Amino acid sequence: YDTRKQQSTRVLGDLAFDPVSMAVGGDYIVVGGQRAELAVGRLSEPSETTVVRVGGSINNFVALDQQPTSMSAASARRRLRDSAAFTDDGVTSLNITGAQDVPRLLVCNNDHTVRLLSLPTLNLLTELRFPTAVNYASISPDGAKMCVVGDSNQVFLFHKNGDTFEKMATMEASNDASFSCDWSQTSEQFAVGSQDGYVTVWDIRTHNKMVQLETFQHGRSRGACRNVKFSPSGSIDLLAFSEHTGYVNIVDTRNFAHRQVLCVATGDEIADPAVQSWAGSPGAGSQDLQITGLRFSPNSSALFVGLEQSILEYTVDRIGRHSFSSSAII
Repeated sequence: YDTRKQQSTRVLGDLAFDPVSMAVGGDYIVVGGQRAELAVGRLSEPSETTVVRVGGSINNFVALDQQPTSMSAASARRRLRDSAAFTDDGVTSLNITGAQDVPRLLVCNNDHTVRLLSLPTLNLLTELRFPTAVNYASISPDGAKMCVVGDSNQVFLFHKNGDTFEKMATMEASNDASFSCDWSQTSEQFAVGSQDGYVTVWDIRTHNKMVQLETFQHGRSRGACRNVKFSPSGSIDLLAFSEHTGYVNIVDTRNFAHRQVLCVATGDEIADPAVQSWAGSPGAGSQDLQITGLRFSPNSSALFVGLEQSILEYTVDRIGRHSFSSSAII
């Protein structure tokens, strides 16, 4: 879907496996499957698709790293690093030299790994092993940091230098597994969404938690946070996070005090989630509508919400955001 032309084009179809993750960037589209499948296609040549197996289990998340930062000469060699800083948390790293002028593909797998592959050759450049299944990884906009989360409450932070990752810290989000993480456009904040309905935001400069937010359906299985995204550009300053079913939350990150909650089944806005009663909320049928994805447009003018059968587009009130007097978001 071209957000500028508002046109949809079919570029990859008839896959022999059920997709569970997807990434689009530059000229590439990548799809991950439940049994380690990985399909790589070119937008310019949609008829040519490469399908391989990467990892030993579900490819939970894939992402494209279009502009890897430079790697120092001292790191430009094959090496296995197994220092005390890594083994304390059960994390090890295998780094292999690769060309620096080609896109990279980041793959998170249930086999406890994050792999960095070159495109289009799919050569292994780096492999990080963790003590738990890995659900998601996010590289900061400045290309210098990475956050990794999985089937525990641990959050793993790394310095990134080209294809080399150096452990920074391990933190704890909530009391349950985490499914998503993302960086603010300044690379100074990152957020983690967890199974128990919490979204935790840290300041990377102090490693302190700034705030811990609850989903609208917090305390229920349908209130698990599945996706979390910062607005990527401009002075919009928003954090959006979706629940397993029914609802999307949009938070003003200037003070984290204002929030709007959208019911994706009806399009209704819940203006004040703190006082909204369940008797006044949409029915159980609409709450069970599963949300499959969430992303802002590149210029932060729109928010796209994926459902099982459709994609919804919400327009961000950028004029109201720039005035700094309005708490209205969508």
